[in-house]
Amino acid sequence: MVNSLVLIICFIGFSFPQIQYDGNPKFFDNSYLDIDYIQIDQNNIIDREFHPMVFQFGHEYDVNINFIKEATLIKEDDKNIYLLGIESPGAYAIGINFNEFYLSQNSKLFFYDDEKSFYIGSFDHRNNKPTQSLTTSLIKSDRIIIELSIPSYELNEIKLNIDTIIHDYTDINNYFTTLNSNREDCNINVICDEGDDWRDQIDGVIRVQMGGGLCSASIINNTANDRTPYVLFADHCVMGGASGYVFYFNYQSNTCNGTSGSLNQSISGSSVLAQEDLNSGPDFALLQITSDIPDSYNPFYVGWSRSSSAPQEAVGIHHPGADIKKISFTNDNVTSNSDFWEFQYDEGRVVPGSSGSPFFDQNKRQVGIASYIYTNYCDPSPDCYCAQQYDHGYGRFDRAWNLGLSTYLDPLNTGVQTLDGISSSGISILHDVYDDTPFESSTLNFTAIVSAYAGEINAVELYYDLGDGFVSIEMEEVFEDNYQTSIEGLYDGMIIEYYILAVNSDGVIQTFPSNAPQNTVVFILGDLPDLYST
Repeated sequence: MVNSLVLIICFIGFSFPQIQYDGNPKFFDNSYLDIDYIQIDQNNIIDREFHPMVFQFGHEYDVNINFIKEATLIKEDDKNIYLLGIESPGAYAIGINFNEFYLSQNSKLFFYDDEKSFYIGSFDHRNNKPTQSLTTSLIKSDRIIIELSIPSYELNEIKLNIDTIIHDYTDINNYFTTLNSNREDCNINVICDEGDDWRDQIDGVIRVQMGGGLCSASIINNTANDRTPYVLFADHCVMGGASGYVFYFNYQSNTCNGTSGSLNQSISGSSVLAQEDLNSGPDFALLQITSDIPDSYNPFYVGWSRSSSAPQEAVGIHHPGADIKKISFTNDNVTSNSDFWEFQYDEGRVVPGSSGSPFFDQNKRQVGIASYIYTNYCDPSPDCYCAQQYDHGYGRFDRAWNLGLSTYLDPLNTGVQTLDGISSSGISILHDVYDDTPFESSTLNFTAIVSAYAGEINAVELYYDLGDGFVSIEMEEVFEDNYQTSIEGLYDGMIIEYYILAVNSDGVIQTFPSNAPQNTVVFILGDLPDLYST
């Protein structure tokens, strides 16, 4: 093993942040458009303190551009059309950050390149956020045009001020296309058969763009099961203002051997809720996206476990090298190194860009956050990483729990050790599992909090096996969303296996644990008889 400890590095690819709506820019087809361009003063570079191992693809320049004041005005009937050009000489692409962003009810905003080969938008009042900020994608050109269409009577409602210009000096839009052409990738596309048992968790892993860098992350559930858009990733990924972060969903290939995916599902804007750095804790950061995640993105809010026991299995889902989403597996023993879990992957590697991604235990619950790798930094391509075998370090979820996670991920103060994930629609089951427990009675009570996001709960059943095969018993709703039942005839030393199943009026079936009956809870009631003792 190489001796140096290297933090996982982040990269950015070509993207389409924020939810876009219909419409076309008015002057996109006008080849004779005559407008003024503001040329960026490259002396106003922002001195970002990036981690030395973060891949920096561009410079950021400090500006203060009041769009309405600087733009060229063209009047058409009761509409005002404002056009403003931005030029950053030598840039392969330009990105825009608005520190003031508010659009009126009937306004539409577009961005396009000077050659008018590509545009993004429209953006409208539905893109307004409490932070009143917005970060755009990279627009491939060193000269771009911003176009605003607005009724004259709404002009006083508009706020559009630009405070940062991103200048891409690496041609990052084409960086990964070139890289994908002939590389060796030891990670597995998530669409491959190996990912079949992990479809929900795959939908819960995203890419996060932070200024000039990119990490992986998970969308994570909380005990209220209310689909609050919490994002868990690594503290060393945090750089710049979180209000400008962009979150990409479902960036993955639709074929097992594919090398590209769509970047058109994204949201921008967030705030940091809790964090602890690598030097003093498990290297985690919890964010909240400042708008709801659309159901059309099919998000899955992953479950978690704060058990302090080493997981029996480790599965990682991530965007290595800022690539399309991948899945990695290992049969290696997971060991603890203080605030971190460490192990080696058999299939796949954590590489730059994987930082912040989750690893899941055998119950498909997140137990770690990708933090570091033990290897020398090499070319950003995964090739050189795949040629090595090295330990991966993941921040321990249980160690992060009392450092801020519990406040947000257990808002009901349930004290549960584990929580299963939930989809954007369907059923949530909250249950505190039985571990090995002393024998005190021949009757054992079971309780679950079950709620539906679509339709109504039709039935909740406990399936249990006392040694002669599974039988089921109905769980009754004793008060709102609280279902209970009990099983009798138990004795000291009994091994009990069980799971809970719920069905809603739409026919959606959910189990606890997820993927039951292949995945169940097993525990010992009392003491095993001498037959099983060692």
